[in-house]
Amino acid sequence: MHRPPLELPSDIEHYTCTDYACGLVSIVAFPYDAMRNRFRPKHQRLILQCFPGGRSQEKHPNTSELSYLLYYVSTRRTKLQKVGRFLERKVRSDVWRGRAGNVQVTLDICEALIDRCPNDLNIYADFIISILTTVLNSNDLALCQYTEATFTAFCEHHDGGLLADDQEFVRKFVELLKLYMRVGERTKINNDLGWILLSLKAAKSIAASEAISTSNGQSRAQIDIIAPVILQQMYSDTGDDLLLLDARATVLESSSMDALTTRTPRTSTGTIHAHHSNLVEDDSDSGTPEHEASLLALRALRKLFDAIHDNGVFQIRYASISVVHFIIDHPRNEIWATNIIDLMARWTPVQLRFVIMRSLLEVMASLAINETSKLLVVTRLISSLLSSSVNLVGLSVLDVLHVLFSQILSHLHQQAKGVKDQDGTRKILLDNLALAIADLATHTYYSDQISDMITEILVRLRPMSHEERNDNANGNGTATLRTIGDVSEPPSTVGSYANLDKYVRNGRSQKYISHKPALVIGLKVVKEILTVANTVESGVTRNIVPLQAWNQTEWAITEKEASVHLAYVDALLTYFDLEIGKDPEVFDVKKHSSSWSGFLARLHLALYDYSLELSNKQEDFEIINLLLLTVVDRLGLYGILRGLPMVLHLQDTIHNAFLEAHTPGGRSERSKLPACNLISLDSIILTYISAVAKKLGIPGLEAVADGEIAKRKAASEWDDCITNPPKPLSTKKATPLVKGNLHLAESSDNSEDEAETSTPIEDNRSAHTHVDRVVVRDYLEAVPLKMPDEIKLELTADWQRELIIRQGM
Repeated sequence: MHRPPLELPSDIEHYTCTDYACGLVSIVAFPYDAMRNRFRPKHQRLILQCFPGGRSQEKHPNTSELSYLLYYVSTRRTKLQKVGRFLERKVRSDVWRGRAGNVQVTLDICEALIDRCPNDLNIYADFIISILTTVLNSNDLALCQYTEATFTAFCEHHDGGLLADDQEFVRKFVELLKLYMRVGERTKINNDLGWILLSLKAAKSIAASEAISTSNGQSRAQIDIIAPVILQQMYSDTGDDLLLLDARATVLESSSMDALTTRTPRTSTGTIHAHHSNLVEDDSDSGTPEHEASLLALRALRKLFDAIHDNGVFQIRYASISVVHFIIDHPRNEIWATNIIDLMARWTPVQLRFVIMRSLLEVMASLAINETSKLLVVTRLISSLLSSSVNLVGLSVLDVLHVLFSQILSHLHQQAKGVKDQDGTRKILLDNLALAIADLATHTYYSDQISDMITEILVRLRPMSHEERNDNANGNGTATLRTIGDVSEPPSTVGSYANLDKYVRNGRSQKYISHKPALVIGLKVVKEILTVANTVESGVTRNIVPLQAWNQTEWAITEKEASVHLAYVDALLTYFDLEIGKDPEVFDVKKHSSSWSGFLARLHLALYDYSLELSNKQEDFEIINLLLLTVVDRLGLYGILRGLPMVLHLQDTIHNAFLEAHTPGGRSERSKLPACNLISLDSIILTYISAVAKKLGIPGLEAVADGEIAKRKAASEWDDCITNPPKPLSTKKATPLVKGNLHLAESSDNSEDEAETSTPIEDNRSAHTHVDRVVVRDYLEAVPLKMPDEIKLELTADWQRELIIRQGM
């Protein structure tokens, strides 16, 4: 009997079987895959059962089969590696054969596996990385975008444990990140924004991962890979919509509109979402696709700074450094740069914001001394952050001061060595460094902060003590200065974060500034700190800067270098104007009446010596008058107690100088004082006595002094530049001026010769006075004043220059 031919199924790839039971050869068909599956391990059979049949480009796992597979591996942890290895081989085959639907199923299985077994992710993480890498290398945009959900799930559960000791995994993981970031560059070739969105979404996923905050050194590698891609999308050479982007991002997150980068949530572990969204958020007010990409980039960057976990310090530090280096490489838009730093600080948890400032200092310290343009960029970022409204709780203010001031001194060292400032950047940098230090005073973090800052600078103006000079004496017995500003020994820069503390300690240990430009900048910084501190309001009640902070700095008044001299007077006057008088109890006369070693005593000693300089010009006498009257006005009796005895002694000195000038054989140095100097000093003394009388409430003495002043003016024996209120300080370099009909010396270099030939006063009216020590004492005794008798006696007591010098040593 003839049998009809056997119709074989079209999906049978191979068939053969010989039936010997009846002695006939018959052919029985068996599917090849079915035959193979009978001998496959169970985990492979379960995986293959998840793949639906057909050749569709859109496939998703069979739900029930996937649920069983997940149950199977979750109860048998030893199978996880085998499942991962099989999926890795499967996806390679499917990518090579162009089976996009099967690739999607594999990615869905991986995503479900991560969600079901997150605690065991490290067991099969290596295979997940390989699968994602294989798909990304397919260069198929749709498939690459389909990896987003799987990669997001991986980042959510990847704790970074494998990054600590598995170098092969580290290599593969870093390569995957680089691959995700590189795909965004394809936008430049085919103008498809989908590629850059893929990169940005991957960057946001890894930025939110716990793995990026590891402290084992891999954190920086990851951030350095993703940060440039994020920042490049946000950057513009001219525009700046960062604040707008941040405001919109805040609205999106507060309203839970996270569809831009987040996977569609599942209702159960076995339910796979129907498709992955590849489009930007559907919002008619969203703006252009490029704007949306920038928004996504900003949200990714925000994730790097919103670090509330234990290792947040490392994450914020490395992210800050990456941002700063990007800004250095893109310096054209300063507004954008300062805004991004400000946003970074606002995103960061308040207790960790100081890490951003420390990272800025780290970058500054790592730059070479000749990279002035880059240093200027970093300095402006520091200044911007310090002067902003962002409160950097936990900031070590003095550490910042030391690093910035050490930078100033390093550049002054270059200047002293003759290294040219080709484009003038160094001068601009020095000014900006000084302003950055002053900006530290914008926020008061503790009550003595401003006082500590001022003291840290002023203490370096003090000459070395006798013991320090002996300690630093070299083999020849010559004392060598241990200086912070000595051009022979600048502080070294630092190339790593670990050495930053050493860099700070180096600044703390340096004692004395001998370099003139450093003195000037230091004094300007003092002035700016005081100005800023008294301009802004702070929630912390601060203490005033005590007078003791200025101890042993008074020598700068008599400094021959005009720039140093004027900078010191300017800073001191600013201190008197802004600080003194805030707390009258600080200047309680009863506590300080017997001390001749304090700053005010030594200040008036310096003013006494300054007054008798033969080379003084008109500006010098104006300064003396300004300082004396300022002390009276701001400190009252406390200042008068140290000033009046000195002024009365000065009056005796110039009177004796006049007598010596008219005595045959009078040869003392003071007898050579020019007539114009004597007139100026006499004018200062009478003006001072009048001001003291008014301050103490002695109208009779004030009237007598004012009457004598009127007589001198009528007789043309008065320096018209000596006034009360005094003329404000002119910080311009002193120049020769004509005072009345008396011509002063044209140059201090020739002043000594001119002094010897100057004409002494022709009569005794200029040296004679009707308001002297006796008159002042009589009025003090006659008028009832609210002060102890011993204070009254001290006001007109003999002033001893040598005693003050001895007590101040």
